[in-house]
Amino acid sequence: MLGNTQSDTQMAYTQIRSRILDGRLAPGAAVSPRNIAEQLTLGHTPVRSAIQRLVVEGLVDVVPRKGTYVAAPTIHDLREIFEVRLALESTAAYLAALNGPTDGLTTVVEQLKEIVDTDSTDLMTEQRIGWVFHQEMFAASRNQRLFTTYKMLRVQTGLALNELYRDDATTVRRGTREHLHIYDAIREKNPEAAHRHMWNHIVDGTDARIKIIRGSDESATHE
Repeated sequence: MLGNTQSDTQMAYTQIRSRILDGRLAPGAAVSPRNIAEQLTLGHTPVRSAIQRLVVEGLVDVVPRKGTYVAAPTIHDLREIFEVRLALESTAAYLAALNGPTDGLTTVVEQLKEIVDTDSTDLMTEQRIGWVFHQEMFAASRNQRLFTTYKMLRVQTGLALNELYRDDATTVRRGTREHLHIYDAIREKNPEAAHRHMWNHIVDGTDARIKIIRGSDESATHE
């Protein structure tokens, strides 16, 4: 019996957490144990246990006498998250420059260069390739613990580190050119320059990204 309860709790935890991280449960949305238990055809006890785990992880908040809600990060929270990201990604760029680019990173950069050379207006594709650039840069750092730490941070902070689509062509293209500068420093094995370019890249987009996230949170809360 205990084994079944633990299994059901893990199932509930995985399902609820996935819904939070992929946006099906938006920041500020109510997390009703009864509704979730019915949707997952599970008992109330394992669902409540799963929610408690999510509270500990910071993905869910319990408001006394009101209910349980998906956590909505404050501006202070978001700024702290981006400060950690700043340290992780600039370090990854530094290490990648010590090692030199991988084939995967070079392939991504060739795609970015083609976008710039052809002056493509496909913003979604340009941003998707840009997101892959960051993944490949961590691979090029050849430090699995660093990459694992970054991935864990993404899981714990959900929307704050997940990709957000932007429709401002000028901002997107500026980000692409910054990626190319970072790559040039990595290819030239200039770790100080790679660190500096990545640092500036993250700092440049932090305030705008926080506004996007806060705007998304507020829209979801008022729907």
